[in-house]
Amino acid sequence: MLHDRMGLEYLADLMFQRSIRHLIISPGSRNAPIIDAFCKRRNFDCKAIVDERSAAFFALGMAQQLQQPVAIACTSGTAVLNFAPAIAEAYYQRIPLLVLTADRPVEFIDQGDGQTIRQQNVFANYIRKSIQLPQTIKNYDDLWYANRLVSEALNACSYPVPGPVHINLPFSEPLYGVKIPETPAPKDFQISDTTASLSAKALETLEREWHGAECKLLIAGQMPPNKNLEDQLRRMADDLSVTILTEATSNLNGPEFIACIDRCLAAMPSDDNALKPDLLITFGGAVVSKRIKGWLRKVPVKHHWHIDPVDIDMDTYKHLTRCIPMAAEEFFSQFRPPVIHSNIFYSARWRSLLARTRQAHHDFIAESPYTDLKIFESIVKNIPAGYHVQLANSTPVRYAQLFEYPHAFRFDSNRGVSGIDGSISTAAGAAFASGKPTLMITGDLGFFYDSNALWNKHLPKNLKIIMINNGGGGIFRYIDGPDQTGELEEFFEASHDTSAVHIARAFGLNYFLAVDLASLRTQLSAFFRESEKTSLLEIKSPAIESAATLRAYFKNLAGK
Repeated sequence: MLHDRMGLEYLADLMFQRSIRHLIISPGSRNAPIIDAFCKRRNFDCKAIVDERSAAFFALGMAQQLQQPVAIACTSGTAVLNFAPAIAEAYYQRIPLLVLTADRPVEFIDQGDGQTIRQQNVFANYIRKSIQLPQTIKNYDDLWYANRLVSEALNACSYPVPGPVHINLPFSEPLYGVKIPETPAPKDFQISDTTASLSAKALETLEREWHGAECKLLIAGQMPPNKNLEDQLRRMADDLSVTILTEATSNLNGPEFIACIDRCLAAMPSDDNALKPDLLITFGGAVVSKRIKGWLRKVPVKHHWHIDPVDIDMDTYKHLTRCIPMAAEEFFSQFRPPVIHSNIFYSARWRSLLARTRQAHHDFIAESPYTDLKIFESIVKNIPAGYHVQLANSTPVRYAQLFEYPHAFRFDSNRGVSGIDGSISTAAGAAFASGKPTLMITGDLGFFYDSNALWNKHLPKNLKIIMINNGGGGIFRYIDGPDQTGELEEFFEASHDTSAVHIARAFGLNYFLAVDLASLRTQLSAFFRESEKTSLLEIKSPAIESAATLRAYFKNLAGK
């Protein structure tokens, strides 16, 4: 028997068949059919989070850790628009989200009906695929069409790269008490796994360019941990003409890699040609360091290979010469040029610079006052082994790149779009999904902006939050420009004297406070010992002194 909910039934059945079981749903009336199909009549793992923006970021954090699609669902109207920040982040960070939005009947769009907006294709600029399921199923062609759309959407969530997919679901009333007849099983079609390969001609050309370059620089952007890729790159680093630059969010660990890019570049003489590459190879997601982008855009580079299965023409450094449409792991498993030992010591030059800046780094911080830099050093020294670390944007993710870590932590950050919104929610979802002890390091504006993340009955006790409170957007005191406008405190820094203590109490968090170096050391120890509930450590930091210290830090590295 045909009925109008068959498209939704097929969606639920095919998601279940593909082992997509997590659904984060925000309450509302129009999405009652979704709640009925997924949470009431099927064994999906449904969690309710009221704030749609927070719910979407929570799901993003889950999908980030699980490396499989997580669904989000909401009612119609502006609720849908609150999903947008997380969807944009998922798109640029390549995280699989299934976005289910309940909608009003199509005939009532723009007719003055409540909670009704133009939802179809509303996320068009940052979505892998957007579909609207048929509102009515009148014949078997309608059913075939709905079935086909669902399979296409589920495929697009993972292929050719993971990302968000939007499924809009217009529902007519009645919404409640509808008896769903037995529905025939849907037909699924899935995309088979394939592996890209380099042709003999491509290998020959690449090897010729490789061996013709005396100085080879590889830059790894943001990516989840990948042991195979890490091992491949370690072998490649045996070549003395190769230097591999990584960041904390690259999740590549080992002495073979240069992990503190900004430290090295700050100390690099402007006229030093010995560190410039002939061949640049880039892969992975976003790179945090603004210095490496600025430097490479100014120096001559003969060849630049960019390795990516989709964004093959990403020309971040303005030197792109060769696009390689493959995953990095696939590429380096096939491209293995023999190590030719020569008199080229390109990697040694970079390692010498790293060693020099390491000593300067430690010497400077040892003598520096209590500021953000000193605070971050204390945090780094005290994070226990086995932690996953989430980094909020602005200052935390930048400070993280200045340090070397005693343990191989997993680092994640919302660096797809690099906004401050949703960082706490993402960390909560990541901690919930992974079950691992998870530390979120955030600034005060990012914390307060996403404080609704704590309005969540699923907040995991393995989540710990450190909020460095310097009374505003400290990054704007450091970067050039805002301090010259005369409007720094009001319109850039957004200065405030707010504390998180009452927020912590309102949501039942264990609260710790540090106001100087002595209390910080004491509170960090107690903070990491706490295991009964989600904990928050607020660290008060002086804004003006922190900016001045960071400027002095980079001047010291440069020998000024």
